[in-house]
Amino acid sequence: MIAPAILVNNFEDFSKQVKKVENLFDYAQIDVMDGIFVPNKSFTEIEKINGLKTNLKFELHLLVEHPLDELKKWKEIKNVFRILFPIECKDDPEDVIKFCRQNGWEAGVVLNPETLLTAAEPYYKLVDIVMFMTVYPGRQGAPFLPEVGEKIRKFTKLKKRPLCAVDGGINKQNISQVQSWGVEIFSVGSALTMSEDIKKSLKELKALLC
Repeated sequence: MIAPAILVNNFEDFSKQVKKVENLFDYAQIDVMDGIFVPNKSFTEIEKINGLKTNLKFELHLLVEHPLDELKKWKEIKNVFRILFPIECKDDPEDVIKFCRQNGWEAGVVLNPETLLTAAEPYYKLVDIVMFMTVYPGRQGAPFLPEVGEKIRKFTKLKKRPLCAVDGGINKQNISQVQSWGVEIFSVGSALTMSEDIKKSLKELKALLC
């Protein structure tokens, strides 16, 4: 499955991206950044999302130090169905997962490129997804890191595990390679959202998947 990743710092750009992808996908990933965990900040006018007329669902990818504080801001935002948060955050992952479940959201943990797989192992039975960053996070266009593939292959060989997702630098040049690691969900940023013809780009990406 391919999902578009939206990384913007103002609501106007967010609204434009939603219109660009809403008829092509069931959901989009919103990158939520605090300017601390990663250098950039995302838009803060999240309450305006409730004014959008769209059936598009949203997965929040939290690139923040304190997911619990951030999630309290999103409790009343419509169409949110899944939360992905960094295992390197400063909150207890079990507390974050519990908060997600209490609000009816799916939950997943995200591993930065340098983070060992063992950091996520205690949470495999508690989450729906484990996402692997294939770039150093926070900026679209960062270089793809193929060495993360070794960690991903170890994960996907497990008999019982959550779904496997990747995020970062996915494009036509590497999506087939990434699929060969056993990945099931591909979050694609600039290769889709910056494309002049998003339908054509999506078709080309899908054609490269088995």
